Parts: sequence; C-alpha cells; structure tokens
Amino acid sequence: MRRVVLLVGAALVAASVRGTAQQPQDLPRFTSSIEVTSLDVGVFDAQGRPVTDLHADDFVVKVDGQPRQVVSANWVPLQTAERPAAVAVPAGYSSNENAAGGRLIVIVVDQPNIRFGGTLGIRRAVNGFIDRLQPSDRTAVIGIGPGAASTSFTADRDRLKKTIERLAGLYQPRGIMLHNISVSEAIEIDRNVGGMLTTQVVERECRGPSMERLPPTELDACLFEIQNEARQIALTGNNDGRSTIRILRSLLEALRAIDGPKTLVFVSEGFLATDMQQDVVALGTIAAAARTSIYALRLDDSLFQMAASEARMSMSRMDDRLMRAQGMDTLVSASRGSLLNVMGNGVSAFQRIESELSGYYLLGIESGGADKDGKAHPIAVESTRRGLTVRTRRMIIATPEENAAPASAREAVAAALSTPLPVAALPLRVATYSLQGPEAGRVQLLIHADVGTDYPASRVVSLGYLITDKDGRIVDSQAATARLPTIMSGVPSPLQFSGGASLPPGEYLLKMAFAEGDRVGTVEHTINAGMATAGAWRLSDLMVGGPLVLGEQLLQPTVGYTVVFGSVHGYVEAYGASAGTLTAHFAVASTPTGAALIEADVPVYAASPTRAIFSHALLVRQLPPGRYYLRSELSSPQGRLKTLTGAFEVAPPAVLMTSATTAGETTAREIYLPVTESTLSAPFDPSTATRPETVAVFRARVPGEKQPAFDEGVRLLAARQFASAEASFKTAVTTDAESSAVLSYLAATFAASGHDLEAASAWQTALTDGSDHPEIYEWLAGALMRNRDLGTARSTLEEAIVKWPSDLRFAKPVALVYATFGQGREAIRSLERYLAQHPDDVESARMMVEWIYQLRSSNAVARTAADDVALARKYADLYLQTDGPQAALVRQWMEFLERAR
Repeated sequence: MRRVVLLVGAALVAASVRGTAQQPQDLPRFTSSIEVTSLDVGVFDAQGRPVTDLHADDFVVKVDGQPRQVVSANWVPLQTAERPAAVAVPAGYSSNENAAGGRLIVIVVDQPNIRFGGTLGIRRAVNGFIDRLQPSDRTAVIGIGPGAASTSFTADRDRLKKTIERLAGLYQPRGIMLHNISVSEAIEIDRNVGGMLTTQVVERECRGPSMERLPPTELDACLFEIQNEARQIALTGNNDGRSTIRILRSLLEALRAIDGPKTLVFVSEGFLATDMQQDVVALGTIAAAARTSIYALRLDDSLFQMAASEARMSMSRMDDRLMRAQGMDTLVSASRGSLLNVMGNGVSAFQRIESELSGYYLLGIESGGADKDGKAHPIAVESTRRGLTVRTRRMIIATPEENAAPASAREAVAAALSTPLPVAALPLRVATYSLQGPEAGRVQLLIHADVGTDYPASRVVSLGYLITDKDGRIVDSQAATARLPTIMSGVPSPLQFSGGASLPPGEYLLKMAFAEGDRVGTVEHTINAGMATAGAWRLSDLMVGGPLVLGEQLLQPTVGYTVVFGSVHGYVEAYGASAGTLTAHFAVASTPTGAALIEADVPVYAASPTRAIFSHALLVRQLPPGRYYLRSELSSPQGRLKTLTGAFEVAPPAVLMTSATTAGETTAREIYLPVTESTLSAPFDPSTATRPETVAVFRARVPGEKQPAFDEGVRLLAARQFASAEASFKTAVTTDAESSAVLSYLAATFAASGHDLEAASAWQTALTDGSDHPEIYEWLAGALMRNRDLGTARSTLEEAIVKWPSDLRFAKPVALVYATFGQGREAIRSLERYLAQHPDDVESARMMVEWIYQLRSSNAVARTAADDVALARKYADLYLQTDGPQAALVRQWMEFLERAR
C-alpha cells in the first residue's frame, strides 16, 4: 500500500520520503484498507512546549475544506536525552555510522533591516542554539545585504558562529539628513497623502531657531528639502523591503530542490512591504512547496530610538515600527509560521524554537482523489483539546506517484548528494591522504572508503562524490558504477573503494554517496590537501593498512584501518633533492608516543632522484586485539627530521568472534602457539658433549684400544676442529663391538659443523645400543627439530620422558614441539616445569607470557583463568626485571590478560 508523505507541521524535520535521509525508527505501519496520506503536525501548549500524549481522535483535519478521517497519530521525537553509544570513528576517518535523522535549519539575517550592532544582543543566544543542535543536523547561515557573509548547509559549528559574528546589521534610519522624518511619514509624503506634508512635517520642521514660522522663500526651500529627503527615505525603505522579499523568494525556491522538510529562522527588525503584500503572501505558497516552516524573530529597536530630549523629534516612530512589522506579520501569516518578538538577549525565543523542533506528530489521514495531482490544497488541522496551538502550513502539495522514488541507483546517488542531511542506511567510512602528483603546484589525493559491512564477496555499487572549496564552489566531482572488492575474498568485510583527485593545496569538503541494492549512504569529510615539510624535504601523509596479499608489491600504499591477517603495511614518500639519502624507522606502539612493541629499519626505494619511497610490512600477530599506532621516524644524515603517526586496529582472532565457549573452557581442541624459527633452529652446542662428566659416561663404553682415538676426537671437538674430530672418531668405530658411544660423538661432530641430517641418522643408530643414555635422546630431538622433522622429535621426546620422568632436560624441547602441534595447554605445562628449574632463562619467561596470552585470546586456559594470569604475572615480572628488548610487548600482553580475567 502506498504512503505519500506530505509535511505540513512545525516539525520540519521528518525524514525524506525518497530514501535520501534516514527514516525515524518509529514511523507507524498502517494496516487499514484505506489509502493513507501522512502529515507532519506540531502541537504545543501555551509555553511552546510540545504536547506528546495526543491520539488520533484528538485531531480534526480538513483538506480543501472537507473533513478527512484521521487514521493514526504517532509522536516522533527528534531529540532524546540519552542517545545510543556512538560508534568510535578512527582518527583521520569520517563516518556516517553515528548519523541520526537530522534537521535542516536556515538562519537568515536581514541586515538591511537591522540597525548596525542590532544583532549583538542576540548573538550569544544564536550561538547557544547552534551548540545544542544534534550532530546530524545541518544548518546554513544566510546574510542579506551587500557583501553579506553566508554558508551552505554544514555541521561545522565554528564556521556558523564566525559567520554570525560578521552579520552586525546595515540599516541606517536617517543617514545625513537636514530634517527628522520618519519612514512612515516619508512613505505618506511620497504617496502624496493629503495633509501629511503641510500639516505635520512642515509645521514641525520648517521653523526658525526661535520656533517662529519661516519667511515664504525659506519655507519653499524647506518644503523642497523635505520632499527630496522623504523621497530618498521611502525609496531606500522600499528597496530594502523589496530586496528582502526577493532574496527570501530565491532562497525558498532553492530549498524546494532539497528533498525533506526545512526550518527557516528569519531575524529582522521588520521590513517594508507596503506595495508588495501579494509578493509576501506568495512566499507562503512557495514555503509550502519547499516544505519549509518559518520562524520570524523581530528584534526590538527601541534601544536605537532618539533620546526624548532631541530637538524636533518625530512623533511617528511608533508608526515606523508598526509599518516595518507589517511585512513580518504578513510573512508568518502567509506561511503559517510563528512570530517571536525578541526583547533583550533572545534566549527565550531560541529556547521556544528549540522546543518546537524537538518532535512532531505523524498523522495518517484518509487520502483524497486529488491529493496526488501536484497542486496546492488548503489544509486546516486543529486539536479538540483546549489551549493547544497546532502548527501547520496553509496548504499541502503532494509528490506525484511517478516521482516518488529514484528510478535507478545512480539517481539515488545524485539525490543523496543533493540533500544536505547525512544518509546512513549504508554505513560508510572515508579517509584521504596527500601525495605529490605529476602536476606542478597540485596535490595528488588518495581517497579510501569502507562501504557497508560483512560482504563475503565483491558487489556492484553506484557511487559519486563532490569536492568543494571553502567558499562552497565545486572543484571536482565524479560519478560511476563499479564492482568493489572486499578486503579478502571469502572473508566478510566492508567493500573497498579507492579513488583519486588532483587539487591545489588547501582545505576542501568531500561529500561521497554510495548506493548498494536499496541502501544509500553519504558521508562528509574535511580534506587538508598539502604535505608536511621536514628540513629541505616534503613528506606525503603516512598511509597505514592491511592485510597484504601474498606476493603483493610494496611500492603501492595499502589503506585500511582494521588489520585482520597478521601484518600492517606502512607507506610514506619523501620529495626533494637527495631524497634517497633519507632513512626511516617504523615502530608499532600502543600510544602515539609509547614504547615500541614491534619495530624495523625500512630500506629506501629511490623512485627518482627527487622521490623516495619507504614501505614495509610489520608482523603484528603477537599483538592483542585493540588500537595501535604505526610511527614512521624519518632521518637525514644530519639527524632526525620528522615523525609521522597513523592509527590502526588489530582485529580479534576469528575464534573470539565465533566461539560460544566461556573463559573457563576445558574442551579439547587444537590451540597452536607461536614458536620462532630461531628457537627451533638453535644450533648444537658442542660444549654439552665435551663436559668431563658427560664424556666419562660415554668413554666407559668405548673399547680400551679405541679410547686414545676417542679422546683425541673429543679434544678436537672441543677445539672446534670438526673435520679432524670426525676423522678421529671414525677410526674409533669398530664393527665387532658396541659403538654407540663413538657414534654419538661422531653425530655430535656432524651437528656442530651444521650437518644435522647426518647427525640425526647417526644418533638414531646409536640408540640401538645406547637407549639408556638420555643425552642421545636430547641431542637427537634437537637435530630433528632443526630438520623440521617435528613428528619424529615428538615421539623421541615422549619416549625419553617415559624413561626419565623427573629429568627436566626434555621439558623445554617437548613444550616447543607441542606448541607447533596444537597442544597449547600441554606446551605451557611443560614450559612451566622447565622454568621452575631454570628461572634465569628470561627468553623462555617471555615466551611463557606470550603463550598464556595466545591461549587466553583463543578463549582457552591451561588451568584456570586466575591461575594462568598469576603464572603469566610471575614470569612477566621476571622478564621485566631484566628490561628485555620486548618489555613493552610483555606489558601489553599482561594488560590484555588482566582485563580478560
């Protein structure tokens, strides 16, 4: 069933029916078989407070003089005391995710009809009104008069208030005049109203110093002067009034092109409309077509009146005020607006407006056959409850059905770009970055946008953007239909848009609109097009993003706030002579100036003699989920130049996003823990085999005649003369006796010289007769781990643990193997047993903290959450006492663990 939304109330702020503004969440759903037309109506008590408890039977509606059935009446609040928690928007990004149904408000200052300084008294009230607007509201300030300051619709409150400050008033009631003639007298003289010139003005003005009547010749001259001055005053007053009416008409015509209701606050001391009453009445019809309600604020000009003691004071000043007020009275009457007389600072007037803009009734009334003919239809809405004021316009103008919605996604984008209000049906985030472009004197702008959320695959979208300068002039625009990718195929994420523009340095406003399916979104973003300077060089913005596609070239920037797959990419360019001599150091920290958690020196790529690129990807798998900062510290041969900073977020691992288990989960599942390549590849230390007590155990099993060759081999092994040691051990090998001891030391020589494959084979042979030596198991497991034969290493170590359950030499290697096989809990327990006997191994202490963090981030525990945190704290303190190189990272892990406990 079709609904036609016709806005007629003071509520001025209802959402657009064409989908270009966010709809109120509580619009009624009509279930009646009657075709329904929707009307906005404001209802207020005697103090201007909105009345919120009315029902359908409290309203009487007539259209074209005929009663209409009121089907429903729903109060739609537009301001709430408590708003939903705002979505955190990353630094450098702009988003529509916090946008609500906003309002369009135009403040018009009628400078030609406000005496100079006349706005000073209400300036604080205007600024307070602006400060209390909702973030999604858009306001424009329009100054009437030569060279008057104005703004387009904006949410920039500082800009609005600065514009208000520049509108002080231009009206000069008399100028340099010989006679004291009021405007009302001038109008009547100019119209040749009988008696005014001779009986009032001449009698008052044409007298000598002693108030005697002037001689005839001087009287004629005085009469001539009065006529000329009256003509000038009347002409100026009429021209000012005509200018005000003309500008209001142009403004309302322009507002008509903007879909959605508007509020116009007209500030003036009044304007002359003596010969233009029909023109003022016509403004009411245009206001209805533009869906604009008008509040007129009439400033009190009594402070500017001449002192009562001034000679020859006109007795028609009250007539002046009434005549100038007549134009405003006619305006609000024609538009069914509200006239507020401002006495003093105007606070009460703006409080009244603010109150009336806080909400409205959405009435559902029975539709008539002519409602959709596009013509104006007189409407009257009253309340059956006494003492209430119902604010409506004099007529409604319906939108024909064929024009009710955009015909295509591209039209929807165009409509969204034309409305000043934010549109939030499709979530958007946008950021821009400045680089040096190929055109001299211009900045190359990189535009990045995240479109929507949780798209599993690419989608076709329609998009468009406008870039305007600080004066509101369009300097660039674009419209297109394109297929946008996700961050990575198959992984739900926002769609990714990248574009560019070339602009002169300066400040701009970017407005982007996207349409995907039946959802439309817009976002506004302030651009500072320009580059930082560092000594003799200029720098691009630091671009931060992730993930990187494997094999992707790093000579192009990556942009994206959220890092999902374990690496963050930093990219910055430097420009100037000898830019290739600069160096860069990247560091990741938890605060912009905090200690580095991960860092690296970045090699320079000289793209040209005057352009250098610094690009590097840092692995961030060790970092807990949360916000971090990438710092790029650039230096010249003479010292540090500048530090650039960009924020990014490490996303929670997938298990946290999908797991339904609790923090105390004990169910068996694979949990892999990180083990560095260097830890698995720790080289064999020959001193472990040449200690006297170890040598003695093996030498006892060497035949007596072979012991000299064995002893020489051990001496050569200790001296690291591996080739000679190998030759000596080989002469000690016999075929007719046990050779496990000699083979073990021959294998040790192989391992010490880097031949782990041969070493593992020899140790496995030695186990045939030497399985009672735990050293052979230890050394063999080490060689297998270096060869990445982790399965055999695990079985070797587990066999050794069964043989020697109290021997802790196997605890650390088996912990490393378990970690790589997804046995995270067992790995932590084994490492704990090792550290109990080796508290001086600070690197293993650091690894313990990391493993417990990784286990907890996978929503699992080794024992209990409290026990795990206590264990991590014990070894974190041990590591931090040494001020190890990863102290900042250890602190980060502990903060995560203690928050998650």
